[in-house]
Amino acid sequence: MSKKLHWPKTIKNATERIIAQMSEEDKRTFRGTKREELAKFNFGLGVYIRNKFGLFDGNDALIKACALTQQGEEYNIFYSDDPDGATGVIIEAVWNELKSAA
Repeated sequence: MSKKLHWPKTIKNATERIIAQMSEEDKRTFRGTKREELAKFNFGLGVYIRNKFGLFDGNDALIKACALTQQGEEYNIFYSDDPDGATGVIIEAVWNELKSAA
């Protein structure tokens, strides 16, 4: 079975998968982080997201969902190939979900 079949296609599905795998300590750390400091997760969690969710391997649905979140109706082809930008959107979505659940 192809890994592509297991990739999340929505931001919600991606955040649910990440949060389900986080320890309580990781959740507390994430909640205690300021929005402007979220970039510090790019090299740990960000690498995980890019690799496990196929952002460099053709998960166009998730990349487009992230681009639409950032650009709204202004979405265009230039935003459809930005795995790093999509990763940032997902990390912030995880942060928002954890903050709202606290």
